Amino acid sequence: MTTRALVIEDQTTLRELLSELLSGMRAGARVGDVESCATGAEARVLFAGSAFDLVLLDLVLPDAHGLQLLRELSTLPRRPRVIVLTAHVRASVVRDAMALGAHAVISKAAPLRELREAIERVEAGGQYYCSETSRLLREAVITPERTDQLTARQREILRAVASGMSSKEIASALSLSEKTVANHRARIMDRLGVRDVAGLTRHAMALGLVEPS
Repeated sequence: MTTRALVIEDQTTLRELLSELLSGMRAGARVGDVESCATGAEARVLFAGSAFDLVLLDLVLPDAHGLQLLRELSTLPRRPRVIVLTAHVRASVVRDAMALGAHAVISKAAPLRELREAIERVEAGGQYYCSETSRLLREAVITPERTDQLTARQREILRAVASGMSSKEIASALSLSEKTVANHRARIMDRLGVRDVAGLTRHAMALGLVEPS
């Protein structure tokens, strides 16, 4: 049985390299057809029209955050196995991704051999942490990072605010009321000690929740 794979990555060179890597692993990981796209909107079209067994997902896309796509993938009738790729690895991001159904979280700075091992292990039904994500999780047990002051939902809302979404748009995307979103925003500001959206955005970028524009 072969694996049908999808690469979701907005950087053209990396997207093509990942697609070639998957195509070249047919003998080992039994990867068959490989498709790719660069945006959340394109990914949603592919989700609706096709069933995938394996997804390589970049966390930060031009029009979406990977954690929201992870949430959507978990509702599909045929739920794929997901490897998350990120340039900004933090313990809270790893935990959020795994809680939403990711089977591996890989730093884009990780050696190629670790990505190959992740693909093979996840395709075979397992989970995988690269050396950097494993180290971060160990260190977070000893010294919790600042985002541990926030719940997973609050981190999700912080990412959305920093991405430019209004409370109404966040409420719609997360199936919450605007009042609930407003309450979360107030608590986030209080815990981080900021009083405006610009301050929230600076914190989100410093914590690796969004990329600088």
